[in-house]
Amino acid sequence: MGLCEEGMVKGVVSGNYCRSKKNKDYAIKAVKLLNKFPEMAENKILLWNNVAGASKAHNNQLDVVIALWDNKYINV
Repeated sequence: MGLCEEGMVKGVVSGNYCRSKKNKDYAIKAVKLLNKFPEMAENKILLWNNVAGASKAHNNQLDVVIALWDNKYINV
């Protein structure tokens, strides 16, 4: 939803879609990393560790980001 707010998802108009600032920040940081290192889409643990650190457990936020990335729905 954070990516939608920022107009980063193809076909979705930017707007106010989510309440979680942290999840939005994680998703945006993940997309920025994928832009620089697209191979990280193949290693969710490595991507998450670079987004939020190894000590924080992810709640499948990256599953959505990677699915959008792999299916070319991210505006870059």
